[in-house]
Amino acid sequence: MKVKVYDIIHSKNALLHDDGIMLFNEVKNVFNQQHKSIDVDFEGVNRLSTLFLNASFGKLLAEFGKEETEQSFHPVNYEHISSFKNKFLDMWDNFENKDNYQAYRDIEFA
Repeated sequence: MKVKVYDIIHSKNALLHDDGIMLFNEVKNVFNQQHKSIDVDFEGVNRLSTLFLNASFGKLLAEFGKEETEQSFHPVNYEHISSFKNKFLDMWDNFENKDNYQAYRDIEFA
């Protein structure tokens, strides 16, 4: 099964939190209906932000857990986005160290 990011957000720039939420909702709905792994296809997307990834894959991690997320949700066709791997790892690190991440946010926004 494949979900195309561009078809969900209708933009070459996957930057906004709301766009990440739209992707999360679509992937979650497809997964709950099909119960099959999903390729999340970034073809046609040129830029993305950690904010977008936190709102999409980060929420998948929070909802389904690390093991299910690793097994069921696979980003594909992202190689042309030079910062993808670093930002994806940042998102994953934010999830795995959520207590530290939240503490940093609380300090910054206090």
